[in-house]
Amino acid sequence: MPGLLTSRSFQGGEDELIVYGPKGIKRFIDASISVSYSKLGYPLKVVEFEEDGVLFSDQQFRVEAMKLEHGIPSYGFRITESDQIGELKAEELRAIGVPFGPVFGRLKRGEVVTLEDGRVIDGKDYVSEDIKGRVVVICGDTRFTPKSITLSQNANVLVHEATYEADKEKTARQHFHSTSKQAATIALEANVQQLYLTHISARYLGHQVSQLEQEARKVFPQTKVVKDFDTFTIGRN
Repeated sequence: MPGLLTSRSFQGGEDELIVYGPKGIKRFIDASISVSYSKLGYPLKVVEFEEDGVLFSDQQFRVEAMKLEHGIPSYGFRITESDQIGELKAEELRAIGVPFGPVFGRLKRGEVVTLEDGRVIDGKDYVSEDIKGRVVVICGDTRFTPKSITLSQNANVLVHEATYEADKEKTARQHFHSTSKQAATIALEANVQQLYLTHISARYLGHQVSQLEQEARKVFPQTKVVKDFDTFTIGRN
């Protein structure tokens, strides 16, 4: 993070940046910038949190945090995209002789419009149902906990750690981590659509990583082990 913050200055960033993190992150950032003699060319605001709840919300997204179970404070985050207005049934409007133009925009907003020929068109009759916003849940380091299931309910995507293979549940619990099977169980019980496994222990290489993926797929078929910088498109329901 310190490198990211200072690089933003080097690249000309000027607008205020807000960083959200657990209690202590401000002290960490301040110390890192101080000992490295770095300077930021923009205002930096740090918001620390300890309780579960909504961290951020605007017209596009809502971000919620929930404390998980780890040796040090570790959180899961639920990012919910706002619903979007449904699509205008343009072909149906053209079929009844509604002229294309500004009136289409008014109908898309659900307004009632009187045409030049006297007909009254209610926009709500020509707009499809709202498009449901997508939900992504990202869990930090954690051992198996029902909190992850609660946080992940009906998410499009769950990103969850799988530090150990399925038969290492005792070791995983001792070290505050999860197994591939436990992550898959969370995805299944939370009714998510896609599970991405991360934080695989360095002890697993090559085909062993594939083995973790196969273990998880026996419980939750829509599972994939992913790597840093992998990119995926999240479809809409």
